[in-house]
Amino acid sequence: MLRSVSCSEFKDHNGVRKPIIFEMGLNAVVGEESGTNSIGKSTFLMILDFVFGGDDYLTKSKEVHRNVDDHKICFQFIFDEKPYYFYRATDDPGVVVPCDENYKPNGESPFKLDKYYDFLKEHYGMDAEGQTWRSSVSRAIRVDRRETLDEDKPFKSAKKETDEDAIVNMLRLFEKYSLVEEKRKAKKAAEADEEALKTAMSHEIVRNVKNDTEFRRNVERIQTLKAEAAELARKSDNGLLDLSSFQAEQLQEIQNKISGFRRQRTRLRTQLDSLERSKNEGKKKFQKDYLELLEFFPDIDVSKLTQVEDFHRQMSRVLSSELSESRKDLIAMIEIAESEIRQLEEEKVRISQIPNVSVATLEKYADIQKELQELEGANKHHLDKKKLADVTSKKKDELNRTILDEIKDIQKELNDVIKEMNDTLYDVAIRAPRLDVTSSSAYDYYTYDDGGKGMREKGLILFDLACMKTSKLPFVVHDSLLFADIENEVIERLLKLYQKQTGKQVFIAYDKKTTDAAKKIVESVERIHLRRGGDELFGRSWNREKKNKDEANAESNGNTDLSTEETGQMTLKLDKPDEGKNDN
Repeated sequence: MLRSVSCSEFKDHNGVRKPIIFEMGLNAVVGEESGTNSIGKSTFLMILDFVFGGDDYLTKSKEVHRNVDDHKICFQFIFDEKPYYFYRATDDPGVVVPCDENYKPNGESPFKLDKYYDFLKEHYGMDAEGQTWRSSVSRAIRVDRRETLDEDKPFKSAKKETDEDAIVNMLRLFEKYSLVEEKRKAKKAAEADEEALKTAMSHEIVRNVKNDTEFRRNVERIQTLKAEAAELARKSDNGLLDLSSFQAEQLQEIQNKISGFRRQRTRLRTQLDSLERSKNEGKKKFQKDYLELLEFFPDIDVSKLTQVEDFHRQMSRVLSSELSESRKDLIAMIEIAESEIRQLEEEKVRISQIPNVSVATLEKYADIQKELQELEGANKHHLDKKKLADVTSKKKDELNRTILDEIKDIQKELNDVIKEMNDTLYDVAIRAPRLDVTSSSAYDYYTYDDGGKGMREKGLILFDLACMKTSKLPFVVHDSLLFADIENEVIERLLKLYQKQTGKQVFIAYDKKTTDAAKKIVESVERIHLRRGGDELFGRSWNREKKNKDEANAESNGNTDLSTEETGQMTLKLDKPDEGKNDN
């Protein structure tokens, strides 16, 4: 059980509040009967969720964290008469720190949340197969701004949770999950197989058939192709009967490679011929008859011409060397291509040595076999897809039936307990709320012919109390808003129902003026009382606007209850004491 909660930021008129001590059974966080808001009742219940491993205190109580520095929530559990001390800090909420009785770290490694959940599961005895701590207890912590206040969907732990997931989590809570888990795994495996084939088809890894019409067309085409293959075999004196489709496909592939190497060889030969022509043009003559040139240009510098000629000779040697290297490369590549062609031709001859079968016939046969394989493969995948879809559907049906079978007993037990409790709330026969699980993915919770707000709030309270009575759910947390529309006499009797949960804990926030008997019950289980004027949870209320300078001065002069306007009116009356006096 949770024994105590404390924090250095919890304040009242006397300073830091003493630890809040809890007992088994009903524990109340009490506010003023006027229903005063913004004093910390819901915040304290949100802190209890934080103690039990939740995060909503961090994300949904933002006004607290804007006004209060990072702080540690310290808490004590007692299990088998042994105390356990921890703290969890708002600036490092991902760990829970084991402590001594003074809330100093005891040297044990901090618990990450998963380890902390395991600790709570073990000590609260909620370690059945498939159970998780938060999915079991979170839905019973019903506090303002948490997503667990849907009176029509009491299984929900969050808005995004589907009915199907909520039902499965209830099976976990009631330790009915093992058989369901087996069926869920089988359904998941079937869905994975179906999805894998769909993915392969979408990426064209395997050929796809779009619909049954295309499947039937494929069947007709397969029959035609088989007839053509048989005719080829007959015309070739049954020579093809011994030729496997794999051999035929090999021949087609070899012929394609031969054609490729031949094209490559032709290109290389063209390049070599062009190179040879360039080389056979001969050396250019650079030496000229300079005497004739001097006759026309007697002043020309012959030495310059000689230098130009030498340059051209050097360039010619360089180009000649490069051309020789290119020629060698081209010849080598041509030889490689020819070698490949020879080897492929030999392989083709080896495979093709079947009596009375022409190459054209072999190629035709290979084409037929290839198309047959594609069509038969596509049709097979289409049938596989249908088979996998049937298997998935079957596994879904099996899972649905198993869930309904398992939840049926839970539904009956809860409805019986809810009716029994409901009958204690009234002096006349009033219909009880009813749980109705209609399928593995849908359920309703309602009071027949009565959808009033107060009736739905009462129904939610009864649902949680019934769950706590019939399962290992160790506690419930109910905010004051759940009592807002319930009639006073019913609240009194609900409080008596709460008191009967002696082996477990109930935490409520309460601020409603009801019957004297209800008031006495609340006073007897009050663990902390919150009110305005310095007795808020954190010792102050941060929703009050800051006072202006004149108001602050007025307060410092002792006029704490008068506004500036009221002060001015008083001064005016003192100056004119007889104003408005009846002279008669």
